[in-house]
Amino acid sequence: METSGEQVQPLHIPSSPWANSYASEYTTPDSGRLTAEEVKLLQHVNCSYLSSGTPPTLLALKQHAHSLVNLINKLAPTTKGAPIAHLDEDEDGYAFYPGDAFDWLSSLNTPYNSDSDSHHVPLWGIHNTVCAESEEKGLQHHCPLTEVANSGPWAEKDGKRKPYQTHHQLAMHANECLEILDHEYSATGGLMSLLPPGVDNEETAQHAGVRNSLLGQWLSHHQHLVLRMHELEISYANALDALAGEAVVPYQIVRHSGPDGVSRGREIAYPQDRWILCNVGDDVSSHIHAMLDKAEASYTEKHKIWKKAGVSGERIWHEERGGNWYAKGIIPVDLMTRYYRIAGKGHQSPLFVLPAINHPGVSETRKMEERPTIFTIVAPSFPERVSELEKKYRHKDAEILQLRNKLKLWEEKVPGGEVGRQRALLEKVAEYEKRTERAKKFIPKIYHAFL
Repeated sequence: METSGEQVQPLHIPSSPWANSYASEYTTPDSGRLTAEEVKLLQHVNCSYLSSGTPPTLLALKQHAHSLVNLINKLAPTTKGAPIAHLDEDEDGYAFYPGDAFDWLSSLNTPYNSDSDSHHVPLWGIHNTVCAESEEKGLQHHCPLTEVANSGPWAEKDGKRKPYQTHHQLAMHANECLEILDHEYSATGGLMSLLPPGVDNEETAQHAGVRNSLLGQWLSHHQHLVLRMHELEISYANALDALAGEAVVPYQIVRHSGPDGVSRGREIAYPQDRWILCNVGDDVSSHIHAMLDKAEASYTEKHKIWKKAGVSGERIWHEERGGNWYAKGIIPVDLMTRYYRIAGKGHQSPLFVLPAINHPGVSETRKMEERPTIFTIVAPSFPERVSELEKKYRHKDAEILQLRNKLKLWEEKVPGGEVGRQRALLEKVAEYEKRTERAKKFIPKIYHAFL
């Protein structure tokens, strides 16, 4: 079978590692737009500009070519200028040097190719990291952990590379993962509740493994900082409460002017005039110090945990004689306090303060206040005589009376003629039910459901 030597023009431009196949009206042989030789010059024409849903304009193609020329100019040096498509006239020395940024413009009549190793190195830096774009989701980037086969003249055999693993992509990917975790744990407090706080000697092996990861260490350190900040805020608030205003000390003796008070006046002690401490003996102070000792033991243990976690300042720690370390601070404790005022004096009366009214010295007084000494009883009276029959049927009579009132109210709302019409309708319905029951005796059972 003989074959003609005539070259057959392909119907499409085959794909390449960088673009899909391309076919259009221009590549159809019958259209007469391009010859077979011209199709060869367009082997790398396909790009997103020609494959999108919107056909490009001549301006868009020129802008695209202008941008590509500028990009090539940034990637390769330009050492010489020359006329375009002037390769056949290079005897005058006006052609571009091989490997120059614009050596591909020396001849537009032959497909461009280069044997330079620098022209075959993959340019990972200009690789597009956007995989899709939509109006609903916006830009969608490739996963930075995606691995592809490494290529190029210096690539290792079966080597892998992560082309999308830029610092910006990794940060965005980590942020998306953390947002998903924060949404999943939103019911328990968000991302910060992913690692529940626990005592080191009681945590499970799973918690220990999580704390060894970077995210676990960050969450653990952040939790310690938050708890430490909470403790510092409490200590700061207690310090403000202790130092706010003027110091108040027992000064009830100075309150009296004395025998020579008329001549020299009374000593000025205005804040102490208003407050007088009562019943503050050794028993009360011992009781309060015992409560403070318990609170201080818990406070010291917390600070040891903060110091071990690395979130406690070194300057707050001091060493006692014997090698014991303690952290400076204020130990708070809540106590019930009672205030007294002289009757009839109003705002001119001083306030007597009785601290810690739950200590054993005054606890009996509180018990006496809670337990009254005199009890009141109900005055005797003669109840009304009620027979057993009335007790038995009184609730039934009340129910019947309630139903009668409801019936009377309903009859008043319904017009007179309407009552008779409804009664006649009910009678017809009852008669129809009776006839239906008699008819069921003569009709098979399969037809009973239609009655």
